[in-house]
Amino acid sequence: MKTKTTFALLALAVLAASCAGPSFNNQIQKDQYDLLAEESFMRYNTNRLQAMESPKRDFISLALVACHQQKIAKGQGMLEEKMHQNKTNPFYWNALGTCYSLNKDYPKAIFYYELGMEATRASNKDMNDSQKKLAEAVISNNLGLIHLVFKRFNEAYDAFKKANTIVPSYFTPDFNMAQLYIEFNENNKALDILKKLEAKNNEDIDLLYSLALIYFRQNDMDKSFSYISKIQRDYLNRADIVGLYAYNLMRKNRLEEAKAILEKRTYAAEYNKRNELILDEVNQKIKDTPKEVPVPKK
Repeated sequence: MKTKTTFALLALAVLAASCAGPSFNNQIQKDQYDLLAEESFMRYNTNRLQAMESPKRDFISLALVACHQQKIAKGQGMLEEKMHQNKTNPFYWNALGTCYSLNKDYPKAIFYYELGMEATRASNKDMNDSQKKLAEAVISNNLGLIHLVFKRFNEAYDAFKKANTIVPSYFTPDFNMAQLYIEFNENNKALDILKKLEAKNNEDIDLLYSLALIYFRQNDMDKSFSYISKIQRDYLNRADIVGLYAYNLMRKNRLEEAKAILEKRTYAAEYNKRNELILDEVNQKIKDTPKEVPVPKK
């Protein structure tokens, strides 16, 4: 998987909706830039989450919002007080499992997700087959995310694949499978998935970054630069994105721009070394660039 360039340290693109996300802030400020806006709260920032707190929303959604705001006790409390009425509702158990997962209590999260799976097979007059299939797909995807926490990559892939098979129009497991392919350098397989998702939303931040990363690995720097240049400017300084963007600028011989973007931020710990290496390379190229000798005026 490693290459001989300084960019060998490039880490896996952030998994959409991952419960074990990196330490830097990968939240997205607007639905416009979030392919999964209708499927996951994971990339919502504070303002987007607050906008979801309408009293018109159902209690399960409100509880999930609270848990994503790290108000775990509040979200769990909202759910647990209505447990008796919701024993056959798989979306209820999924929400409870997600709150425990966000709190990194994975054994309890798995327990509640499994209760949700059982509920998809139980009789529920308030839920049709399509709703049950969607619940099963969502829970399967979330179990896949827990497998990722423990680096059980085969099990994670199987869970994402199952979710995608049950509901092909559910984008999140597709995106997560693409990230697994990227992790294991199966770039063409990832590309097949991401190009289909691009047709659904060609402004998603992590989608564009993933495509730029794949084309970088394939040494197609023109396409890599094209995709990373499409990322909304506010996100080009993000810890995972800035290194690839700066490297692209360097390859375009835009050395001062690359230097500036690398120097003006503090990186997340998992990206410090990589971005420092790229900055060292940029500085060396600046140093090696012949200085123009001014022509004396006549």
